[in-house]
Amino acid sequence: MPGEFIKRQKQEVISFKSADKKIENVTAAILCGGKSRRMGFDKAFLMDDEQYLLLQTINKLQSLFEQVVLVSNTKAKFVGQPDFTKFRILEDHYTEKGPMGGISTALEQVQTEYIFIMACDMPLPDIGLIGRMYRKLEKEQVLVCSHQGKLEPLLAFYHKSCLPVFKKQMEIGELKPRSAFPALNVGLYCLSDSEMNAIVNLNTPEDVQNWNQKTAKNE
Repeated sequence: MPGEFIKRQKQEVISFKSADKKIENVTAAILCGGKSRRMGFDKAFLMDDEQYLLLQTINKLQSLFEQVVLVSNTKAKFVGQPDFTKFRILEDHYTEKGPMGGISTALEQVQTEYIFIMACDMPLPDIGLIGRMYRKLEKEQVLVCSHQGKLEPLLAFYHKSCLPVFKKQMEIGELKPRSAFPALNVGLYCLSDSEMNAIVNLNTPEDVQNWNQKTAKNE
């Protein structure tokens, strides 16, 4: 329960203006195990300017986090993809459990106190936003982005103590991460209008086309 969560030791304040200091007590985990039915192909292999969008996301997150991992429904899909051989890939322990299964897999397997979660189909990781979220993190088990009352569970920090609650939810067939929030100490990071691009995700070929047109106009 939220009131039972023991406040952790005050974390070191990190200046994100310093490129040589990365976040060490959080592992960034990118979820890339979805079925991608609406896209028609695996979204882990979306391309942007002849490079995998996922690789761009990894590179940006590595500028902020000491540890970055991928969570996939299967490692096999990365076989024959030399661009990904140097990255740690966690195979989902909870098949057919959606994002909650991927988040739980990361919580089980990483060594850090927290994880930061985002999805592989989010084309514009906002490193400044993530840094601001981290600085706001204090005693919450979850710190999740919010806009106009809508929560964004795939742009959030999760503490390891969330895992037992997530497991219980999966056991009863509740697979949306937000279904566990009433039993957790949850903090909100309210997105400003200028931060809204961070929650864009690409689910269909039309989404990709619209995104490409939008970014071309801004160049």
